Amino acid sequence: MKLDTLTYAYRYKAPKDKMYQTLIETQLQYFKAHDKKIKQLHEGEKITTNLQTKLQKLDSVTTMEISKIIPEKIFQLITQQPDNHNITQTFEFKTDKSGKEELIYSEKTQLNNARSYSFFFLTAILYKYFYNRGMKKKLQYLDNLALDKVETND
Repeated sequence: MKLDTLTYAYRYKAPKDKMYQTLIETQLQYFKAHDKKIKQLHEGEKITTNLQTKLQKLDSVTTMEISKIIPEKIFQLITQQPDNHNITQTFEFKTDKSGKEELIYSEKTQLNNARSYSFFFLTAILYKYFYNRGMKKKLQYLDNLALDKVETND
């Protein structure tokens, strides 16, 4: 693991196409909630919203932009926070060494000064526990939605 990147790997049970479709649908819902004009996701699509910073819980105007979409392989977006603090979120579909399908979620943090990095590294150690727990819940939720699609042949 790189020091500036938090990563969580989840072995999903749904077929890859349904898992990817579910991921895209949930991301589309999120983007539509912030901009009703958005009908489908594509690279370069942006929204602006108010989000709380993770560590200091401060409200900040944030822009989220889709930077990469490769169907059933990668969905990536960049969250641009004030002071050029950016987080690159990546959902990557892979096959592990045993042949099981995995969805790897990562957050790479880019900060603008050494003091910010020092603070990030200290808090990341503690934050990793909550990050893993939250990502497990989020990816299990996506997996369950995708499995529901299989059962209903949607």
